Amino acid sequence: MAKITISDISIENLGPFRERQILNLNISGARPVILVKALNGSGKTTLLTALQIGLYGHRALSGSRRSEYEQLLLGLHRKDAIGNAVVEIGVTVEIGGSRRQLIVRREWHRKVDDLREELTIYEGGSKDLEFSQSWEEFIESILPAELVQLFLFDGEKIEALANPERLPELLKRATEVFLGIGGIESLGNDLKALERRAALKNKNTSSEFEEARANVSSWEAQVKELEDKLQMLTQEQAAAKNVAEHAQVILDKFTADAQRRGLAAYEQAASIRNIVVASKRDAEAARVSLAEAMSDPVLPIAWLPKLWLQYRSAWDQDQHVRNSKLLGLELKKRDQRVVSALNASVSKSAIEVVRKALSDDLRAYNAVRPAGSAPLQDAAPKDIERQLQDGKLRLRNELDVLQKTQAELDRAEQHIGQIPAEEQIGGILKALQDRSKSASSSESLLASITQRVEEVQSHLTHVRVRLNAAQERLGTEFRDHSLESKSLDASSRARRTLMVFKDRLLASKAQWLSEMITTEFRNLLRKRNLVAKVLVDPITYRVSIEDGKHQELPMDRLSAGERQLLAIAVLSALIKERKGRFPVVVDTPLARLDQQHRSALIKRFFATVSHQVVVLSTDQEVDGLAYEALKPFTNAEYTLDFDDATGRTSIHTLLPSEVA
Repeated sequence: MAKITISDISIENLGPFRERQILNLNISGARPVILVKALNGSGKTTLLTALQIGLYGHRALSGSRRSEYEQLLLGLHRKDAIGNAVVEIGVTVEIGGSRRQLIVRREWHRKVDDLREELTIYEGGSKDLEFSQSWEEFIESILPAELVQLFLFDGEKIEALANPERLPELLKRATEVFLGIGGIESLGNDLKALERRAALKNKNTSSEFEEARANVSSWEAQVKELEDKLQMLTQEQAAAKNVAEHAQVILDKFTADAQRRGLAAYEQAASIRNIVVASKRDAEAARVSLAEAMSDPVLPIAWLPKLWLQYRSAWDQDQHVRNSKLLGLELKKRDQRVVSALNASVSKSAIEVVRKALSDDLRAYNAVRPAGSAPLQDAAPKDIERQLQDGKLRLRNELDVLQKTQAELDRAEQHIGQIPAEEQIGGILKALQDRSKSASSSESLLASITQRVEEVQSHLTHVRVRLNAAQERLGTEFRDHSLESKSLDASSRARRTLMVFKDRLLASKAQWLSEMITTEFRNLLRKRNLVAKVLVDPITYRVSIEDGKHQELPMDRLSAGERQLLAIAVLSALIKERKGRFPVVVDTPLARLDQQHRSALIKRFFATVSHQVVVLSTDQEVDGLAYEALKPFTNAEYTLDFDDATGRTSIHTLLPSEVA
């Protein structure tokens, strides 16, 4: 994007300047300011005007007619001039990485009460005829002429920009220009012209085509109506869904809370009572089973361990006696067989000795039951002990069952005690019923709207089918007319889209402007708490001010200096949109400001607003503290000295020693 820097300006035969006067405006380093001081009437305003008309010609006077421009020049042209009025402006144009050194020369030839203007562009000392013809288009691409007075402006008149009636139009128009919205409007006008020409061409279109188009339009209208209705119902459906979900959340939350407060126990009362009855029945059955287990005749033995040991000993002894008796009978029979076998070959005495020995041995072997003891006829101890173990195990199991059923009974009876009375739970039941009704009603409404949505969707599908059929007939039978009609419809839609696009562009830029103007204004103000925000309405671009209490501050409550600072803040925001692309020249900027505001304006406006700033000041305007504040940013300083005797102004360069 191109950038312009003014290297110098020469003026001849214009206003107080008669002989050619040259003002060097070259800057270097980080000091962007050129200070030009002069008494009133010495040519500051003429210098500002020369810059404006030298670059833009009659287009510099925005809103003025050509005749007013000529009257201005006739008034400025010196009556004692020998030659023509001439303004030459040396400019450096940077485009991409290239630099071009140009001279823009405007010369006005005066003939009686008439002027003829001649524009010539020089590059490298030679005329560039092609550039001379395209200069206006070129300079417009960098900064449109209608905004030049925002960059080259009169400080004494700038307060008028803070007029609430004028400011919105200025802001909006400047934003339109900076965003290139003029191209959007031109395109819209071209589309309108196209539509008018097509309307004239097809003025005598057949009635059948018009009827077919009317039919399509009718179906399109129905589709649009149904789509709008569907959109509305869809929104209602979404709202109803939100309400239903909210009602259900309230119901669920209240239900959970009510259950904690006893509702769950109340609702489960019958179930809990049934559990108690079943638990009592199970406990009673366990007691009966336990009694049956305890009635086992063997179990008492477990409580008589000593007697049982005596019984086992007696049983063993009795068994031994029985076994000995049986064995003795068998041994006696054996002894008889032995003695009988000895009779044939052994003497009687020997036989008697053997018989006696056998008899003694038999008597020594035989066990004798203790006196007074009776023979035992009951079961064996081992059998009884097995029966005893079975009885113990059964008894233990029945006891476990009884304990378990008793614990369940205790828990059930405890739950019975937690069931609230009906009068205690009545309020909760009523509130729960109300919330249930609300949730049910919301669900019913949602279901009703959903049904209507489905009906409209079905109807819309049917109408779209009819519309497609009508459009197909129009496209088939009236192809040529249809294509042109579609083009015109597309043109109309494009124009509407362009307008929407334009409005949204402007609205988005309004927020940026609000922030920028607020920042610039607060930086310039001495009373920082006076203003909280400067707001730009995105539709009307009306400017309003919010004070520290977020209430609107009427502009008429601002002082003249504060209104001037507001206007400068607006200019600063707009200029920074084109920062670094165009110089800023301001005439008499500090006249109405106090010292503190002057210092703020110098440091936060002159020093930062652009890469090149020319300040045209009276001799006392930038003086003292203001001069010292501006000095670190000043690249060069000049004076315009007016000679009363000759009625002409000359430009004087202050040497470094003079500046000091």
